Amino acid sequence: MKSIFCILFSLIATSFYAQKTFIVYFDTNSHQLSSSELNRLDKEFKNKNVDILSVSGFCDSRATNDHNDSLAENRAKFVGNLLKKIVNASGYKLINKGENFTQNKDLSKNRKVEIVYEYKFESNASSETLKQDELTTNINASKIGDKLVLKNMSFYDRTDMLYPESKPIREELLHALKDNPKLKIEIQGHICCSHQVDKEEIALKRCIAIYNYLVSNGIEKTRLSYKSYDSTKPIFSIPEKNEEERKANRRVEILIVNK
Repeated sequence: MKSIFCILFSLIATSFYAQKTFIVYFDTNSHQLSSSELNRLDKEFKNKNVDILSVSGFCDSRATNDHNDSLAENRAKFVGNLLKKIVNASGYKLINKGENFTQNKDLSKNRKVEIVYEYKFESNASSETLKQDELTTNINASKIGDKLVLKNMSFYDRTDMLYPESKPIREELLHALKDNPKLKIEIQGHICCSHQVDKEEIALKRCIAIYNYLVSNGIEKTRLSYKSYDSTKPIFSIPEKNEEERKANRRVEILIVNK
């Protein structure tokens, strides 16, 4: 009975913290929401503790491509600004899809903005501190040329978006760089699942995401570099046996360049 309860709890927790998508729709040639759609947006997010991951604008295909690109971008920006007020959204990806997606036969379904979000992860404080202490200890004990795996820094499949439980590790890396002003690192990105050439360059995008986070929080660019290894250096052999192995392979490591 206890094991069944644990499995059920795990499934519920996984579902709760998974990425979710909410869609709002627009009138023809408008980048502003109708009052009914504004109410839907407010009802969905008001008083919720969420992280907005991306805001993507779309159009139907009845106008020129340039016009649709501009309209889709304005729709995404309009919704993004609303989310800043409703949930204090920041750091999300603003994506312009224009008309370049599989169009629905119902044109009204193409005039939209898709919002990808997740509930903020509230980890156990003592467990989080232990993980952070381990990272700090490893960095302090490292030598030039050492490579450190950032344990628990994992990404959603095919994205550069961190799992909620990975964000404290990213913050600890930032603190380590601030506490050690001579520390220089190379950020190394890896992906899972296939040995084929990754045309989307997901591993590189993950490096850049961590790089941009560190720079935006005060770390000098001269102390940072990055490199993508795609799937050439997996922790677990490809193809992986399960999601845990895939999660471990899509990771970021750091190389100690100088201390």
